[in-house]
Amino acid sequence: WYQRRVREAVVSTQSTGNIAFTLSYNDVIRKSGQNEETLLQCAYSEVLSCQKRAEDDISDLLDSSKHVLVPIIKRPQEGLGLSLIPSGPGSIIPTIIVSSIKPSSPAYKTNRLNVGDQILEINKRSLCGLTYEEALTYIKSLLPSTKLELKVVPGSPVLVVELIRPDLKYPLGFSVKDGHITTLIRGSIGERAGIRIGHRIIAINEESTVTSDHDTIAGILLSETGKLILKTMPSPIFDLMLGYETPLYL
Repeated sequence: WYQRRVREAVVSTQSTGNIAFTLSYNDVIRKSGQNEETLLQCAYSEVLSCQKRAEDDISDLLDSSKHVLVPIIKRPQEGLGLSLIPSGPGSIIPTIIVSSIKPSSPAYKTNRLNVGDQILEINKRSLCGLTYEEALTYIKSLLPSTKLELKVVPGSPVLVVELIRPDLKYPLGFSVKDGHITTLIRGSIGERAGIRIGHRIIAINEESTVTSDHDTIAGILLSETGKLILKTMPSPIFDLMLGYETPLYL
């Protein structure tokens, strides 16, 4: 099932990517006031060929050896103690991600779940491809149960992305607001590298940007060439870790 979904998603992405990028790229060039004709002569395809495509998350979903079964034992109607978020629009296959674990809860007591883990199944029903609301509805329907079995892919809340831009005339293909990634052009350097909409940039080239303002982060992204290593995490997890939001536990 996972392999079929991945193949369908990859074919769809490849078939629309080139057209979508051309239209979006032309629009970016026009709005920036740069010479469109000169820039379009640049061999952007060659730049993309040097950019490693991010597919690790897909391989993890397909590799059953990386799947972990986690039984949770609890009292009837007792909550799991998990705060969950959707994997986001950058995911080829939507899943649910653990964003927080309540201390002393049934989930916490398993000692086998961590923030950043992707939940693939609960009680042998797949959550992959479900909307966030559909997944939550299903999970809430299981709360009367005293035993649940989760199938998860262990993960980290931090995503490391390596971007390669040889010259400033090549746009990275994404925009930020206050350090949060808000838009991403299909087929761009950023998309190919694995940039995710809805993530917060927490470091650039090993320099922390956790407390950096918008102008500082945007200035770095607009002026740096060569290799840029970004560390990002889902914005909801960032906000929870810094105490900007309060977790809602199931």
